[in-house]
Amino acid sequence: MKLQIKTLSPLHIGNGEKYNGLSYVANRGKVLFYDSTKVIENITSKYSDKFMQWVEERIFEIEKLEQQKRNERNEQKRRDITRLFREAQKKLSIKEFIENRIQDVAVRNRFNSSFSYSVEAKTQVYNNIDIDCFIKQNNKPYIPGTEIKGAIRTAVAYNLLKKDASWSWLKGELESFGKQYSQDLNRIPGQKGRWVNEIKKKLVDKMGKIEERLQNRLFRANDKDDAKYDVLKMLHIGDTDLKEVSQSLFISDLTTLNISSRKFSIFQELCKKDQIFTSDLRLENKSIILDKLGFSPDQKSVISNADKMLQCCYEFSNRLLDEELAYQQYPPKIKDKLNTIKKENKPESPVIRIGKNEGYLSVTIGLLVKEKDKTLYDNVLCHATKNTSYTRNFPKTRRIVNLGNNDEDTCGWVKLQIIT
Repeated sequence: MKLQIKTLSPLHIGNGEKYNGLSYVANRGKVLFYDSTKVIENITSKYSDKFMQWVEERIFEIEKLEQQKRNERNEQKRRDITRLFREAQKKLSIKEFIENRIQDVAVRNRFNSSFSYSVEAKTQVYNNIDIDCFIKQNNKPYIPGTEIKGAIRTAVAYNLLKKDASWSWLKGELESFGKQYSQDLNRIPGQKGRWVNEIKKKLVDKMGKIEERLQNRLFRANDKDDAKYDVLKMLHIGDTDLKEVSQSLFISDLTTLNISSRKFSIFQELCKKDQIFTSDLRLENKSIILDKLGFSPDQKSVISNADKMLQCCYEFSNRLLDEELAYQQYPPKIKDKLNTIKKENKPESPVIRIGKNEGYLSVTIGLLVKEKDKTLYDNVLCHATKNTSYTRNFPKTRRIVNLGNNDEDTCGWVKLQIIT
């Protein structure tokens, strides 16, 4: 079977790497990316030694100021050092070296025309910031099959958790957790400081053990702690086809909503809306194999056919979109776009959310516990998830993509459809 994935909003899937000022040049609404291994080659041997010395000097200056800031106790001097530190960071960019250190116009032109690829910048990009990379192969972006499978797994978990037996088990675990750590749970709401962080870390670690046991209960045959007996091992989703980077990606900054500390921008390579990717999908769902492995009827029903999994995605995303639409800090324009996405959600062609910042425990379990037992959600789960204690809904922050010209969008939504 073939699975089609259509982006309904900008999307970022990272590869764990960042571009820095030595990797790109931003100019006139474009960002030109350079192969770091060929930078010296492009500026010729005449300037290579100067370039390496210049990089070493800049890094030494930054590290020295960073050490001074850590050791300084006077607040005014710390602010002065911070200002110098930021100025030094700004100088660590390939553009600064090319424009201010290379006098040979021919060499400068050669470098400017030797970039690996370029993408559009929706908002202003400075030449000294870090940019989160979108995952690529040979400079061509794609969506890994593991991203799609992970989102399906989350939806399936939500579906299985709604079964009476699984919910009763989880409720019992959370109630026991609440009793055992009642003193800590009552002490930390609204508090700050090292002692609070230590308590939160302990609670999150302990809650993680419940998640591990829940994963086994939901997905493993006979609750076995062995990945070979995971029911979704029977689902195979390949990486998608590759896209041309200049046609499918852009760069912009994301705004974090509902954050109390100083606001900062996060820059990412993002896939454009309305891009269509295709991957292979295969199910190993022969009854004789599933029976022999020992899967339960509920587990077997999930992978009985692809339509069942799409139905799970539809139900979970419908609930998740309701939660997103209830988020009060979203501006009206974002809620309009979320409503449009919700209309796209169909049982036979559901929407899912993939990419950075999606958490299994906080989203999947949180939504269900909120539905089933609001008191348990408010008094226990909120204070033992993602190392943060909330007094209301979590996660409390959201990120939106700035598109320029006073436009913005939500992030990470795609639509699935089986096409063969």
